[in-house]
Amino acid sequence: MLRSKKPKPLAVCNVCHALTDRHDFINNRCHQVVNGKRCYGTFRSALTDLWDECGSCHGVGMVGTQVCGECAGFGWKLYG
Repeated sequence: MLRSKKPKPLAVCNVCHALTDRHDFINNRCHQVVNGKRCYGTFRSALTDLWDECGSCHGVGMVGTQVCGECAGFGWKLYG
């Protein structure tokens, strides 16, 4: 079965660069834990950011039956 490419993430943390695809996280504090503490960053809209398709999973977020470790299952990485 062929998997379809995932849509680009909706928001990115301005500190740790965590990604989310949930609208309700935009302009709210990041939920990631960095070095044992909750990140102090805020999710900002990523609709205008430039994205690269993940080279490992080719945009589908899975490598075989496992979640892609390179893009955390989002299928996209910030350009750069």
